[in-house]
Amino acid sequence: MGNYTSSFALSILLLHSIALSLGSTILNSVTDKNSLISFKNSTISNPHSLLSSNWSQNTSVCNWIGVSCGLKHGRVTALNLSGYGLAGTVAPHLRNLTFLRYLDISSNSFTGILPLELSKLRRLKVMNVGDNSFTGEIPTWLGSLPQLEELYLYNNTFLGTIPASLFNNSNLSSLQVLDLDNNKLTGPIPRGIFDVTSMREIRIRNNSLSGRLPIDMCNNLRNIVTLSISGNQFSGDIPPNIWECKGLQLLDLSLNHFNGKIPSGIGSLSMLKELNLGINDFHGILISCLSIYSEFIHYS
Repeated sequence: MGNYTSSFALSILLLHSIALSLGSTILNSVTDKNSLISFKNSTISNPHSLLSSNWSQNTSVCNWIGVSCGLKHGRVTALNLSGYGLAGTVAPHLRNLTFLRYLDISSNSFTGILPLELSKLRRLKVMNVGDNSFTGEIPTWLGSLPQLEELYLYNNTFLGTIPASLFNNSNLSSLQVLDLDNNKLTGPIPRGIFDVTSMREIRIRNNSLSGRLPIDMCNNLRNIVTLSISGNQFSGDIPPNIWECKGLQLLDLSLNHFNGKIPSGIGSLSMLKELNLGINDFHGILISCLSIYSEFIHYS
């Protein structure tokens, strides 16, 4: 009798646990759906009728166009709405998509600022809001996304400086791609960017950045493949340890005010496929080891 009672009690506890788990899953699914509905309601233009025709309350969010879910919990893990011509602002309710790893709303017409509430997306690995009309300063809360690997803010109207705090105290220590092309940024590149050892691509073309590159820039950039900072107001010498960025395939320093001599170490970058140093203030003799790149180099 005692064993039967214990077994019955255990079964009741197991069923209760299953019921709680199912209830939590359903509640979380409803939370994700409500978050996306709020996002839908914050758009003012939907030329392809994507959200109105497909994002229905009567279907699972996992079947909605642009939405992907994880198999284990059924939670939204990716939102890809790139190039659908959407306009409006980004609803802060997206903060409730706590399992989101991939967010791509690039090539639309979103305006305003990126809401602080997105800092709650702690699992986010890729964030692409490029080619919109976002404005304001680059949010410092981006530094609180511990798993972020790729950050695309290109072709917007972000202004002010690149916050140094993004790269302090191991913030964004997993970042591999940083794309800030075509904004209105000013000031220097924060020193901390060059200490992110995982960094593969730095793209900050066509802004109004100024200052000098650190002389030890390549001490920690051992994985860098692309460094493209053309169309700014940088000055000074090219860092003499540029040769330590051994994996560089694209180096574009054109349309700046770099001066001095071109360091011979560039000639030892064996992986280099594209070198553009045009429209700067270099002087001296073009070193022979750069002759294969001479068509990219301009002296003034």
